[in-house]
Amino acid sequence: MALAAAFIIGFMMVYTVVAVMMVDVAHSPIRGATEYVTLTFVFVVMFAVSFAQRRWEHLSMGILFDRLSPRARRPILCLLLSLGIFICVMLTWSSLDTAVWAYVTGDTIVGAMPVKTWWSRIAIPIGIGLATVRLTVQLIQVVRGEV
Repeated sequence: MALAAAFIIGFMMVYTVVAVMMVDVAHSPIRGATEYVTLTFVFVVMFAVSFAQRRWEHLSMGILFDRLSPRARRPILCLLLSLGIFICVMLTWSSLDTAVWAYVTGDTIVGAMPVKTWWSRIAIPIGIGLATVRLTVQLIQVVRGEV
């Protein structure tokens, strides 16, 4: 998914350059270019979340946590990972519900032209769902003592 996010960034860069060139060179702007790039950015963030979690590259309270012994860290990690799983399950469910709502109602962003939002909103439950799986794997690793 992180590789997909990288390709999406590349697409956004090329699309933005083409959109700017269309304005400057052809004097024919691409309608909705800003809206599409803005909505596509959600995929970049959501697809990279589980990758960062897998590498343990997230924000933490190092001042306190790093001073704990490995034995004291395990129960705290179990609690925090369990809480994270619960929150991610709730967010996945609610964001999926919102994406379905946006699809059914035809929700749009009105800018240079109306742009449907469901395709961008679907990235959130996909990304958070993958983060939920990642958190579950890490919880299992911590319980087994592998981390």
